[in-house]
Amino acid sequence: MTIYWKIIPKYKKIFTINGAIRRAGCDMHKKTQETYNKIILITGKDRVRIDPFERRMYSHDLASLPKMLEFVFKTMPDLVVKPKSSEEISEIIKVAAYEGIPIVPRGGASWGLGGAMPVSGGIVFDLTRMNKILDYDYENLIVTVEPGITWKALNDNLIKRGYIIGSYPSSALAATVGGWINTGGVGVGTYKYGSAMDHLKSLEVVLPTGKILETGNFRTSIFGGQDLNRVFFGSEGTLGIVTRASLRIYPKPQEIRPISYGFSNFQKLSKVVRQITLSEVVPLHISFLDGYHFNFLRDLGIQTPDSKIKGMLNIALEGDSAVLDIEEKALDEIAAKHKAIKQDREVARHEWNERFYELRTKRAGPTATLGEVFVPISEMSTMVEATYNLIKRMKLRAAITGMVSDRNTAIFMPYYLSDERKLIRNMVSLSFVKKLGDLAFEHGGRPAGLGLFFSGNLKKMYDEGWDTMRDLKAIMDPYDIMNPGKTVEGLTRFGVPIPPFALNFGMDMMAGVKHIMTKDKKVVSWG
Repeated sequence: MTIYWKIIPKYKKIFTINGAIRRAGCDMHKKTQETYNKIILITGKDRVRIDPFERRMYSHDLASLPKMLEFVFKTMPDLVVKPKSSEEISEIIKVAAYEGIPIVPRGGASWGLGGAMPVSGGIVFDLTRMNKILDYDYENLIVTVEPGITWKALNDNLIKRGYIIGSYPSSALAATVGGWINTGGVGVGTYKYGSAMDHLKSLEVVLPTGKILETGNFRTSIFGGQDLNRVFFGSEGTLGIVTRASLRIYPKPQEIRPISYGFSNFQKLSKVVRQITLSEVVPLHISFLDGYHFNFLRDLGIQTPDSKIKGMLNIALEGDSAVLDIEEKALDEIAAKHKAIKQDREVARHEWNERFYELRTKRAGPTATLGEVFVPISEMSTMVEATYNLIKRMKLRAAITGMVSDRNTAIFMPYYLSDERKLIRNMVSLSFVKKLGDLAFEHGGRPAGLGLFFSGNLKKMYDEGWDTMRDLKAIMDPYDIMNPGKTVEGLTRFGVPIPPFALNFGMDMMAGVKHIMTKDKKVVSWG
């Protein structure tokens, strides 16, 4: 915290007082009832939860965390609030700011980096009740929604009306609009339509002071000058709570045509991807799966391609059928040069329909942890080799999946299977995600997010820009209550910052322990 005091002296007193509260663990047990009474006057009793069992449900996100981490982080919130409007959120934030209580916004919690879980208790805002479509502007091709609607619900609704959202997360069944905007959304359809940022027209955001901000109400497609949307995009809920989003929509295409190619060697797949990105074909989506992924599916008795296939490239084309015929022929020619085996249309359609269920192999774990990094397409082949070497060194049961987000960027999303009942083994295996991030840096890329566990990467990613980001956080969140301990700094339950080197050293130590353990075994009882 002292870095803020030196740069912004006028906030010194506020941060000193708030830091003292947080270092005492926010002492919420003494004022929970008082805070609870204030909040139910705003929302009503039915939308505030203090029951321990229900609060426990909000103590983690997609990743299952070892319980021993609770000695370091107070992941269980003191209150859970389910607001229905930006005005309610504004009033509750004012209460939290006055009392120095941390607040954590939460959508579908389909991420796995700790961004939606508390580090020092406080209040979790469950935004999933704010799930309405507020306005259709067909003339200007804009839809306005609340943050808690899932991407699948939104897209399904638009398809019935003859429109689509350009891109959406692979976790669209659970991921919310607000959550994906906050995590810098890149996913299905990004290759053609861009990231979630490219769809944003305007946002309504409640700031950490309780002020309700409109980033703009623009109907034009081109922005000039500064754009406030970019301040909040990818901020992981540390700068404000998104309460409304206006997004671009597009006419529904005549056809979406899935195409799949199998490979006897996963490295050959990388070469085909490079050739596609250099061609004139612009697919809706490009994704890839390795042979280990299909092995896990076979263990569960799930339909898979031929066992000789060690890699699958799935491509979805979108548009006029006559144009797609030409594009498919061009792709076939590229694939044939590298001896890829074109799959039946039924297989391709099956793979496209399964795009939301890539972690269905979790049951073979019975736990799965997903890593996610960006790397240049030019480094894709060497990154594949490096990732397999890391998996081998750490003796993990793991597979590589991923997608291509644009002409020069691949997203690697390898995952490993583990058993959360084996406490030590499960905990040290978490270091795989950190080591994967290290590989991404070595190959000219970076991790896909920061959250709690990888906030130490911020300086590595932005060098001198790191200080500026911390300063921006201090200015916008003067009471340091908005999702503290994430992104710009790691923070323990006692309010003590975790130096980046300490986070990295701890993860490296865990990786070292995993190296000397025996190889992870198959859990056959979880079919």
